[in-house]
Amino acid sequence: MLSGPDGPARRPPDPTGPRVMIVFGIGTRLYALPVGDVQECVPAPALSPLPVELPHLPGWFWLGDARVPVIDLAVLMGVRPAVPLRASDLLYRPLLLCRDPALRWVALLVDRVVDVMEVGCDTIMPIDIDRGVGDCIVGEIRRGHEPPAFVMEMVGVLRQGERLRLAALMSQEERRAALWTVDGAGDV
Repeated sequence: MLSGPDGPARRPPDPTGPRVMIVFGIGTRLYALPVGDVQECVPAPALSPLPVELPHLPGWFWLGDARVPVIDLAVLMGVRPAVPLRASDLLYRPLLLCRDPALRWVALLVDRVVDVMEVGCDTIMPIDIDRGVGDCIVGEIRRGHEPPAFVMEMVGVLRQGERLRLAALMSQEERRAALWTVDGAGDV
């Protein structure tokens, strides 16, 4: 197990076996997450606002009985400036629904999903650049004549302190919603 100063322990990838990756785009770059980090790819629903405005957190949505915060990866990674998102801005941008230990669920807003591919470990190369936001960039997949895809790990997308702050924001939203419930009726 590996651990960093800002993140929970994580397992190193199996250096010998293939990995199945979800390849997605943010701006002009391609990224990949292991399939084990992504539970589902879903269309973006209408989002409810968070109790504070943060540029990389456009809102949350219901998934069963859980509120799921949405992280705009383009803003978080500095690809695009933060602008308020309208419902029409979300029409063709999918969400990657991921499990998170502190939040239960978190959704990553991406520009497009490109492929699901099995990648041999010999095609995942280490990178010589800064590992990026939250130490989430751990390598790159060479894709022949196509641009490489930067391999991310979900555990590095948010630092531990950021996870705790986001969990506190979602808890604050729960308390706020409870103020509006009447006789145990839930909010919508």
